Amino acid sequence: MFKFTALESLHNNMKLNDTKRVVFPFKYNEKGFSCIFITDILPYRLYLSTLGDKPITFELEINNKYETSSYIEDYKKLIEYLEIKYDPNHKFKPNDFFKSLNNKIPENCENKPNYKDVILIAAKHREIEQPNKIYFCGWKNNIVKNVTDGNLEKTRSAFGDELAELCKKKNISSRWTAIDNYEEINKINRIYTM
Repeated sequence: MFKFTALESLHNNMKLNDTKRVVFPFKYNEKGFSCIFITDILPYRLYLSTLGDKPITFELEINNKYETSSYIEDYKKLIEYLEIKYDPNHKFKPNDFFKSLNNKIPENCENKPNYKDVILIAAKHREIEQPNKIYFCGWKNNIVKNVTDGNLEKTRSAFGDELAELCKKKNISSRWTAIDNYEEINKINRIYTM
């Protein structure tokens, strides 16, 4: 296990500002990452996305003591992206990467990711229903069918545990579209139907 002491400091500042999600940059070996820290889902999630045309995303589950496993899924992809060469005197380990990240996590951050970005990133690691549909367009009260696990995971990734649990309890599905205009049209339609 590796403890991210800097995530604890960041999270304490997030609580003071009533913020649940932040995004911040990180560089290792001159290679950039976009990091999203999510605290309204338990365990917390830290997403590290590489920069470039074909980004790779790594998901770390962070417990309430700000610890994560020292294992990284897709470790070889991380090594390739970082262009780490074999060194007989020192074998690169995930904890080397984590230590550097921990030293560069900001204590304060006000940049918030939008839910669309979170869905796109989470879909690479989670079973999310219709991952190409990232524009929220309303709620569906299920009468005959039950809300699916994939829909609940999408709701959780976009809006957090609290809303996902309410949807599960009330058998409500979040509705999504791949057409960005529909999100805006639905907002207007709701105004006219009130």
